[in-house]
Amino acid sequence: MISAEDCEFIQRFEMKRSSEDKQEMLQTEGSQCAKTFINLMTHISKEQTVQYILTMVDDMLQENHQRVSIFFDYAKR
Repeated sequence: MISAEDCEFIQRFEMKRSSEDKQEMLQTEGSQCAKTFINLMTHISKEQTVQYILTMVDDMLQENHQRVSIFFDYAKR
């Protein structure tokens, strides 16, 4: 089951079309981003949904490789 917090974050993230808009969101909510993607990847078993989530993460990292630090910082907690 997806939490309301994760669902709300994904909906807002998907609405950001430009790389600049996503970057702005990730600067203010990077920890929530990492938490949401990790929660979704570990709690969802439907293959198509996991593939979609992984594609979103890949697209995010392809836009800016430095964004991987969001996940490193979250993992340190």
